[in-house]
Amino acid sequence: MNFDGPIALAAGGTGGHLFPAEALAQELNRRGHKVLLVTDARGSRYAANFPADERFEISAATPSIGGPVAKVTAALSIAGGLFTSLREFKKRKPSAAVGFGGYPSLPAMKAAELMKIPYGVHEQNGVLGRANRLLVKGAHFTAHAFPVLEKLPAGVLTMEVGNPVRDAVAALEGVDYPSLDGKINVLIFGGSQGASIFSEAPVKAIASLPEALRQRLVVTHQARESEMENVKAAYDKAGVKSDVAPFFADLPQRMAAAHLVLSRAGASTVTELAAIGRPSILVPLGIAMDDHQTGNARTLKDKNAAVILPEKEINEYELTGLLEALLTNPQRLKSMAAAAKGAVKSGAAARLADLVENIVAQ
Repeated sequence: MNFDGPIALAAGGTGGHLFPAEALAQELNRRGHKVLLVTDARGSRYAANFPADERFEISAATPSIGGPVAKVTAALSIAGGLFTSLREFKKRKPSAAVGFGGYPSLPAMKAAELMKIPYGVHEQNGVLGRANRLLVKGAHFTAHAFPVLEKLPAGVLTMEVGNPVRDAVAALEGVDYPSLDGKINVLIFGGSQGASIFSEAPVKAIASLPEALRQRLVVTHQARESEMENVKAAYDKAGVKSDVAPFFADLPQRMAAAHLVLSRAGASTVTELAAIGRPSILVPLGIAMDDHQTGNARTLKDKNAAVILPEKEINEYELTGLLEALLTNPQRLKSMAAAAKGAVKSGAAARLADLVENIVAQ
């Protein structure tokens, strides 16, 4: 195999795109390959620990939202990203490339196509993203995470590989569900978008639970920094033990310790719930492109591992009844936890690494 050059991994925008790329990078490193990370300014915020031997940043934007001026600006930004990618690829000579979605992957993979660098696409969500839709026809492989992939162009062959998970998550695969004999651990996090509603309705709902149940709860709550004080004060007033912070670096470990998770339905979140095996209440992001988070959530709901609560229905009263019904039914929680395990294929990083090595060998 001609692996003289690094493997270019392009992802950006959110952690949902960066984390699977990071997992593949870890696997490629283990196999002795060098990794080149291509991302944008937003993606760089999630890439502090990304195991890349080289990296460069490109401009990118979303042309699907905003008015005419915003669309023109986005197109110019993507064009700039294409120019940068062409220049940097010429200098660094990657052997292959993989795009993980988000608009930073578009100019990088188009540059790879123009330079005849073999590339593949990985889709983390249950709906093929708009950037990936523009790339799959020229890709050497199209891999996806969940059993169903919507919005796929006709004639494109795909392979279900699962979603690559970081080593910290992989180490927790199959860990036992914690005992429900004493305290009940609830984990709440809202993701990078629309987190404010997670600082309101869930807190009020937990405060409305029967006192005997509240006294057993230990809530780990990821809240915006500006909302932390109010969230913590509300839990204290309700007599609920809590740990409130804007970010938890050990989130996989906290998920493993949880008896129930309340969160968005991003691809990485759904995959980690399946890998670790935890029951969940999922609130898909209402403004997500093509409602892809609902598609993700169905992967767990269809296995009876999760309850989907649409964003427009998340309120104190709806949540109070749902939380009480779940938290007072240990058998249902255990059953949901067992059902979550294996809902998303494991071993995705190794499968993707195999695909990368195959396209270089062709």
